[in-house]
Amino acid sequence: MENKLKIQDSIDYIEKNLCDVIKIAEIAKQSHYSEFHFNRLFQTAMGTSVMSYVRERRLSEAAIDLIETNEKITDIALKYQFSSEESFSRAFKNKYGASPRYYRNTQREISCCVKVDRKILNGAILCKVA
Repeated sequence: MENKLKIQDSIDYIEKNLCDVIKIAEIAKQSHYSEFHFNRLFQTAMGTSVMSYVRERRLSEAAIDLIETNEKITDIALKYQFSSEESFSRAFKNKYGASPRYYRNTQREISCCVKVDRKILNGAILCKVA
């Protein structure tokens, strides 16, 4: 149960800090685990590593921004902690099969990694997509 709460807390932390630098060391420290052990617990609970989850969420939020805002692609890339528009475009195209510019212009449908709101109830984790 304690591990589930710590994973829940880490997801909350990630969601609140998607636009900031996120380090596994900081999350692990808050959970009182080593980076290795925390990443292993997270991977078991979520089916992906911490940084893969962060990257997926950032790309998903960036995809939403591409459609819902007029922000420059460079600004969106930097907002979600990509080092450049080029690195963002590469990651976006690898994930979604289209460049950010093409996606924005065509508004094609993609499968995003949605925010997961996790609630603990009687020892079970219930997921609600937000």
